[in-house]
Amino acid sequence: MRTAVPAPSADRLKPADAALLGMLATIWGLSFLFVSIGLRALAPVWIVTARTVVGGLVLAVVLAISRGRFPRRLRTWRHLAVLAATSNALPWSLIAWAQQSIPSGLAALVMALVPSATLALSVAIGIERRTPARIAGLALSLAGVVLIVIEDLSDAARAWGVLATVAAAMLYAVSGVYAKRYISGAARPLEIAASQVLCAAAFMVPVSLVFAPAPRWAAVDGAVVGAVLALGAVGTGVAYIVLYRLIERSGATNTSLVAYLIPLVAVIAGAVVLGERLGIAALLGGGLVVAGIWTAQRTSPPPSDLDQVASRPR
Repeated sequence: MRTAVPAPSADRLKPADAALLGMLATIWGLSFLFVSIGLRALAPVWIVTARTVVGGLVLAVVLAISRGRFPRRLRTWRHLAVLAATSNALPWSLIAWAQQSIPSGLAALVMALVPSATLALSVAIGIERRTPARIAGLALSLAGVVLIVIEDLSDAARAWGVLATVAAAMLYAVSGVYAKRYISGAARPLEIAASQVLCAAAFMVPVSLVFAPAPRWAAVDGAVVGAVLALGAVGTGVAYIVLYRLIERSGATNTSLVAYLIPLVAVIAGAVVLGERLGIAALLGGGLVVAGIWTAQRTSPPPSDLDQVASRPR
């Protein structure tokens, strides 16, 4: 079985790589906006179904063009099914459900917790070492989440939305650790990504057909259709391709800088397009979460390319 090629490291981003980093942050930051637009006519489950189907097809086409192949071992597919549930189907559904009651920018701020949550879980089970910098970073991130949640405690719907987004971040952390332990090196990243997203689509299609309410067809307009297609084709399909290209060119450590930019893009997009306004506590909390990421990662070893994929916030 083929193994993934280790990503190179780079101390500084070249202009072309910085452009790719900005593109990736923009794509994932705008994904929160696309979800909010899709919710005008579609139930959260339908949005996730469309995202996995469209994204999976895009990745499958790119995989075929690049002469890649799907994994052949049943054991690998079992692990991919777990990742599809914990990294795609469940967290995307939770985020979409949460955005029915919280702004897209707020959801992105909470999801910035993902790198810190992944590190906390890795330390807890002994994969990573406990260091003062990491403990301080995790404490800052936790304080940031508390600030974000406090502002919404008086509104039950918003509080549940924030908690659902925190749960999605925790699922990303679980999937990141799971991928590092059971999938890393099992196949090339694009092969894993295409297989994983298609597995998620196989989960979501029957769930939508059986349990989800029918779309509000009268509210389905060009904006809704465009947002859902962009979420799948660009936010899922193209994003993976840009991610792998960036890791190949500048290394996973530099690529991890995208975690700092996604909330900024999402907050600006939500304010400009949807007229969202976040409170001071939420913005300060988001700042603490990002500061926690920076503090915890200062002494962290470079992640592998697959670890970068599994633990990304988006």
